[in-house]
Amino acid sequence: MTLKLISPEAIKSPSQRALTAYWDRLADSRRFPAFTELDAMALPHDPKQLVVWSVEGERPRQKFRALYQGENVSQAFNSDWAGKTMEEVVPMSLRRVTLDAAKQCTTKGAAVYAIISTIGPNGQRVDCHRLLLPFGRDGAVEQILASLQLTNVNTRRQVVGDFRMQATTVFSGLIRPSAAAKQPDDIGSIRARGKKEATSGRDNRKLPRRAVTRAAKITFSGKRLTCMVRDISASGASIEDANLALVPDTFRLVIEMESAERRCTVVWRKPKRIGVRFG
Repeated sequence: MTLKLISPEAIKSPSQRALTAYWDRLADSRRFPAFTELDAMALPHDPKQLVVWSVEGERPRQKFRALYQGENVSQAFNSDWAGKTMEEVVPMSLRRVTLDAAKQCTTKGAAVYAIISTIGPNGQRVDCHRLLLPFGRDGAVEQILASLQLTNVNTRRQVVGDFRMQATTVFSGLIRPSAAAKQPDDIGSIRARGKKEATSGRDNRKLPRRAVTRAAKITFSGKRLTCMVRDISASGASIEDANLALVPDTFRLVIEMESAERRCTVVWRKPKRIGVRFG
C-alpha cells in the first residue's frame, strides 16, 4: 500500500486535528516525539477513544501489541485488548488495511489518517476516522497512538458488527510533522544515525545493557502500573512511564512474555524515567 502525503487540514475530526497538532509540537525538530514526552493531562482529545500500541520486532514479522485501550473502544468491541496483538483483536474485514496502515506508520515515521466506511442497518453510511501517530527515539518508532472516531451512530457495538460484515477505505494519507520536510525520507538512515549518536556517549554501568522496548507491569502495595523497559542487563534496567513519581524505592516488575517477577530497587530517578537494580 502506497499512501500520498496529505496536510493535517484533511483530517475531518476537530479533536483528531488538535491531537495531530499537539504531536507536531512535541516532535519539534524531529521526525516524531518520544512517548515519554506525551502528557496525558494536556491531550486535546478524549482518552476514551485512544489505543496505544507497542511496536515489536522488525518487518516483515513486526507486531503491534496493545498497551492501553480507552473505555469507548472497549465498549465498541466488547473486548479487552491489553497485552494482545493487533492481529488478534481486529476483525478480519479490517485486518489487512489496519496492519498495512500501522506498518506504514512505523516504516515512514509519519502519521497515517484514514476514513473507513460501512453501511448501517438503515442504509446510512457510517464512517470510522482512524488516526495513527508514531512515537519513538533514535529514528525508530516504538509506540503508536491510535484515535478511533465513529460518525452517525447511536450504538457502538452495533456499528462494529456492521464493519465486521463490510468495510471500505474511502480516504487515506500520510502526515509528517512540519519540520520533517527538512529531513531525509529514509527512516533506515535516520535510525542508523540515531544509533551512532547513542553509542557516542559514555556508559558507566558495570554490566553492559542492551536496548529494548518491552512493556511491563510494576506492582507495589496492591497497585499496578504499566511501564516500558528501555534497556536491561542481568543486574538492572531503566524504565519509562509518566507516573513513575508514584513508584516507591522497592517494587516488583514483570516484563511482558515473562512469568517471573523481579524485585527492583530504585538507584536513580528522573521525572519520567528510573534506573533500578535487580535483587
